[in-house]
Amino acid sequence: MEARSIVDEVTAGPRMSDPVELVPEMAEVSAALFKAVGNHTVARTTISLVHLRAGQIVGNTYLTVLHTGFLRKAGESEERITAVSSWRDAPCFTPAERAALALVEAVLLPSAHGD
Repeated sequence: MEARSIVDEVTAGPRMSDPVELVPEMAEVSAALFKAVGNHTVARTTISLVHLRAGQIVGNTYLTVLHTGFLRKAGESEERITAVSSWRDAPCFTPAERAALALVEAVLLPSAHGD
């Protein structure tokens, strides 16, 4: 029997539609952020933590598996990788990482007030 990865098993689509469909300006914002972090002022580990959290929020297994792998390859502990989904309660993140994780949640999580 051929081994299959978890990504091969996923049949459900993401829980959230493409944010650019909802807010077309997001494409420009996303491109600007990508350019800004590309100059290495933000640690690659922090970027992968943010991408992992984004994948979790939107229900994208591909992003979740990809960035979990990147973090493992970079030497991140299983504790930190696992704690991304509950980062607010985890003591293992730096203030800069917490700010980045809060930002990705502010952008991707629906507002309780419907905004």
